[in-house]
Amino acid sequence: MALSTGVVVFTNVMSLAGIGAGLPDATSAPTAEASVPPGWGATGAIDAEARAQDGSTVAVVRLVAFQQWQWSAVGITGAGLVAGVVGWAVSRRMLRPIDRISATTSRITASNLHERIDLDGPDDELRRLSRTVDDLLDRLQTAFESQRRFVAQASHELRTPLAVQRAAMQIGLHDHADAVEVRATRDELLEQNRRTEHLVESLLVLAEADRGLAGAVQDIDLDVVAEQVVAGAAGGAHEAGVTLFHEGRAAPPGSAVVSGEPTLVRQLLVNLVGNAVDHNHAGGFVRVTTRDDGLVIENSGPVVPAEVAPLLVEPFRRCPGRASAGRHSGLGLSIVASIVQAHGWRLSIAARPDGGLRVQVDVSSV
Repeated sequence: MALSTGVVVFTNVMSLAGIGAGLPDATSAPTAEASVPPGWGATGAIDAEARAQDGSTVAVVRLVAFQQWQWSAVGITGAGLVAGVVGWAVSRRMLRPIDRISATTSRITASNLHERIDLDGPDDELRRLSRTVDDLLDRLQTAFESQRRFVAQASHELRTPLAVQRAAMQIGLHDHADAVEVRATRDELLEQNRRTEHLVESLLVLAEADRGLAGAVQDIDLDVVAEQVVAGAAGGAHEAGVTLFHEGRAAPPGSAVVSGEPTLVRQLLVNLVGNAVDHNHAGGFVRVTTRDDGLVIENSGPVVPAEVAPLLVEPFRRCPGRASAGRHSGLGLSIVASIVQAHGWRLSIAARPDGGLRVQVDVSSV
């Protein structure tokens, strides 16, 4: 009885699964015999066979296990497809910011440096990366705009003396010019040539300062260099009626030693002292003070608006209303700012209430 029941269960399962259609039912014949090998269990994992009345044999081959394999295969395939679609969607969403960063940076050139990535979304690593790139683009845009202004201003400054020289030759060297006119034209041409030469030299010094510390860095005593520069400028200051003196430092000797490129440091002091003497008035003063944390140069002179003083470091920037502006290139303080930046120092320029400037170079940051 138990044997027949086992076969009935198996054949019924086959019928429900639609497998084995048309095979004779081993249980339909009253004389059917069925044999089950050892190991038959409820899962039907072991073959069984039954013999019908007509002598035919019905074989049941691991039906339940086969069905389980089918459903497992379908489930695994479906899960794989779902996982693939979900993974693709998630990866596209995660890679979209990277695509935006790549596309924007590839599109930006010197003509459209104003564009930014401006990535939105959560404050994750990609957004921080986009902000870093945007900050870099800000600095590049500032540098390019500064370079364009510098080239335009330099072209204008070089064109002006050339135009003056051409006009002087056309007017002063006409066919009927006498000796006085020729001498006046010669003096004018020499003055314009001097201005042009000074401008070109200033441009070269500015370019050298912008390159950074190309030369050997040495220990430099600012007190000694300042004393030498003041001594060299004393003659010009005396002719201009300006009192020039060096107070030195109150600190012990040798405390004002800094690391720097000797040529650039000397040029820094030459420009500061020369600028203070030139933009002064008769009876004025220039005071150079060296300290353990740097140096300070104060001078009398015309009143400078407080908001204009920090802008004087820009190339060709001149204080409006100065009578001596036409005799200078407008690069003196620009060169100073570039030298200070190359050394990693700090520069501050402030207008004095009584007129003139107070320029401080702080070397304590290095």
